Amino acid sequence: MQAFRKLNLKSWMALVVVSAVAVVLSAALNGVHAQNQEEEFLTQAASAPTYYAEFQYATLTGTTNTINATMVPIVTSTGIVYKNLTFQVTAAANGTVTIVSGSPTAVASPTVAASSFRAGNYVGPKFQSGSEYNGMLITVSGPGVVAGGFTDWSLSSASGETSTCPYPTSATWYVGSPTSTNNPLYARLKKAGITSTAYSYGTLGNSNCQPNENWDAGSLIGVSQTGNAITVSTFSQRYSADSNYPLDQITFTLK
Repeated sequence: MQAFRKLNLKSWMALVVVSAVAVVLSAALNGVHAQNQEEEFLTQAASAPTYYAEFQYATLTGTTNTINATMVPIVTSTGIVYKNLTFQVTAAANGTVTIVSGSPTAVASPTVAASSFRAGNYVGPKFQSGSEYNGMLITVSGPGVVAGGFTDWSLSSASGETSTCPYPTSATWYVGSPTSTNNPLYARLKKAGITSTAYSYGTLGNSNCQPNENWDAGSLIGVSQTGNAITVSTFSQRYSADSNYPLDQITFTLK
C-alpha cells in the first residue's frame, strides 16, 4: 500500500508539471491564434519553446490533494516574471488523478527583500589587546528562496579565523514580515511578542564560545545590515522564554 501511494505521488507531480507548462504557455500566448493547426504544430516542433516555466528553480510544497509551487520563474518575451502556482487534484478509488477544474491558479510572487544584506567575508570587532575574541571571521551567504516569498541568509565561520572564542559560528535568518504566517518562525515570533521590522529573524546554529548565556544553539536572533556592517542580536537567554527585545549583540564589518 505504501509503495502504491508513492507511485501515485510521482504520477501527481508528473501530471502537475505537464499541466502547469500547458497553462503557462496558454496564458503567455493568449490572443495569438495560429491560422492553421497543422502549421502551428510544425512550427512548435521545429523550434524550442519561446515561453516556458522553470519548475526546477521553484520551491514545491504540498498538503492533501494540493501542491504549491512558489517563486516559479516564467520566461516570457520581455523577461522573467515569478508566479506562485497552486494545484488542486482529486484521486479516484482506482488511483486515477484528476486536476480540479480551474486549477492551477497563479498569482504574482510577492517582491522579496533580497538586497537588504550583503554576501561576503566579515571581520568581528576589536576588543582589548590580546582578547580571545579578536580575529573572529564569518562568511555571509545568500539569498536563497523559501516558501511563502521569503528569502533566507546564513553565516558560518570563515577560513583564517584566529579567535580562540568565536561566536556565532553559524546561523540562518529569513527576510520578510515577522507577522506573516508564511514566516518560518511565525509561531515563535508571535509567542515572544515580536513585531518589529527593524530585524530579519532567524536562529543561531552554534557558537564555539559563549560570552554569556544568550548565545546557545537555537537561540532566536535578529539580523540587520547598515552599509558594510552586519549586526547579529540575540533575543534568547538560557532557561528563559524568548524576549521581545535584544539581550546582546555583535557587529561584523565587511572586509
